[in-house]
Amino acid sequence: MNTVSYIDIHTHPFRNETDTITVQNIYPGDGFAAFTGRNFYSVGLHPWHISTKEENNNALQMVEEALEFDHVILVGEAGLDKIINNDFAEQLRVFEAHAYMAEEYQCPMIVHCVKAYNEVIELRKKMEPAMPWILHAYNGGLEVSKQLENMGFLFSYGKNLFRDNTKVINSFKYLPLDKLFLETDELEWKVEDIYKQAALLKGISIEELKNAIWNNFNRIEKTLSSRI
Repeated sequence: MNTVSYIDIHTHPFRNETDTITVQNIYPGDGFAAFTGRNFYSVGLHPWHISTKEENNNALQMVEEALEFDHVILVGEAGLDKIINNDFAEQLRVFEAHAYMAEEYQCPMIVHCVKAYNEVIELRKKMEPAMPWILHAYNGGLEVSKQLENMGFLFSYGKNLFRDNTKVINSFKYLPLDKLFLETDELEWKVEDIYKQAALLKGISIEELKNAIWNNFNRIEKTLSSRI
């Protein structure tokens, strides 16, 4: 019986994988490889890289140009970060622009959110988007996770699953499998390592977890079967 591939929904390093489908994050204007069947991409202006309005608009134009390629399947990472010393009003404007592009190009959006859940929630309420929003490197607690789940957010976990953080572990155990993704982000690890820890915490087999995340990926990327 054929087994499904691992899915790494968000990674920064280039990975020449044979048994994993990756979504590599690139920045506006970065080059990216031709499609090989496993190398998908996301593109967006990270809130850490917010600059002047003119430069941000140029970057947003490059995001839109990249979204014309079939294997650029996620918008982002984009979002809000109250830790970084970048103009928050401009962060909001740029994030909203990404959200509108996600709707226009029918791409899910991968969201960077640091201490700004209220603002992300408010924008989602305002827009009522059809496209999924995936909170990457998610580390929210149980109560906010319940609120976000009810609003239709999806959640991607990575290295936080290895930390002695009861808040994160409780939210991960609570959330149903059909809301979850796994990621390596900037780690040099293989995503299989994340899957092993996640399966252990969920009390299920790795194969069950692989199948669930594969189904989640197919659900958000409806043309996947025609591309690989």
